Amino acid sequence: MKSSITYLIILLITGLFLKLILFFFPQKQFVIEIFILFIGLIFTGIPHGAIDHLVAKTTSNKRNNKFTLAHFIYRYTLFMLIYGCFWWFLPGLSLCFFIFLTAFHFGATDMHYFGKENKYLSFLYGLVLTAWLLLPHQVDLINWLQLIIPKADPIFIIIYFLFKIPSIIFILLTGLLSFPEKSKRIDWILFMLLLILTNKLGLIGGFAFYFSGWHGWQAFNDIKMYINSQNTIAQLWKKAIPFTLLSMFGLIIIYAITPNSVWQNFGAPALIIMISLLTLPHMQVMQNIYNKE
Repeated sequence: MKSSITYLIILLITGLFLKLILFFFPQKQFVIEIFILFIGLIFTGIPHGAIDHLVAKTTSNKRNNKFTLAHFIYRYTLFMLIYGCFWWFLPGLSLCFFIFLTAFHFGATDMHYFGKENKYLSFLYGLVLTAWLLLPHQVDLINWLQLIIPKADPIFIIIYFLFKIPSIIFILLTGLLSFPEKSKRIDWILFMLLLILTNKLGLIGGFAFYFSGWHGWQAFNDIKMYINSQNTIAQLWKKAIPFTLLSMFGLIIIYAITPNSVWQNFGAPALIIMISLLTLPHMQVMQNIYNKE
């Protein structure tokens, strides 16, 4: 309890420091946001998914099923390849699926932390959260969406009109749906301040700050408890290094085969696609932690 509050306070102070840098160097905003993104991906973003094999092994043991690392890697890669094909032929539908996937995954992790593990509530909360992270930055996001899907795509039109919904509705709905029990209310207040701060760090910076600073860290804690590990987070991070490097190698391959058109605007659209490919199998593994069997 106290450790989580301490971590949230440190995260808020870090976010305020980053906002201060953006305030004094507005002309460097994109570079600073990209820096936040890559630092976050290296420290928790990719590594918290790079120990999925430990989660899968624990799940297999609990179910008395046989686990082999080779079969795990095969399934993981197959999910990515299938989803990659969908991105290639149906980018609009794949983007919509990724938004819902992200909402479901973020919702499951946060609601697990706040003790409200209901899949319907988690999904609704996740949609609200994802909208809150994206909606305030409509111009940037729409410009990137145009590089991924054509403006005539029905998905683009639907997303565009969703952007017209006032953000305040989402933050109020989040509070009404998710206000936790008394033991977590200080955490929740700090968390709400964290969400407000994310909107001040730009589209990439804010999303990366939440994803790596909060979500990735909490996922590490959830994994640690699930696999009943005596290792510290730092020790788990070291165990994640081999698959972190493998994931980065995979991203390089994706970079090599991705059309140049999606590498416009500093490659942000292609980065969205890359993250989505890793998210699909990762979420499937992590749901074993959050599902109540």
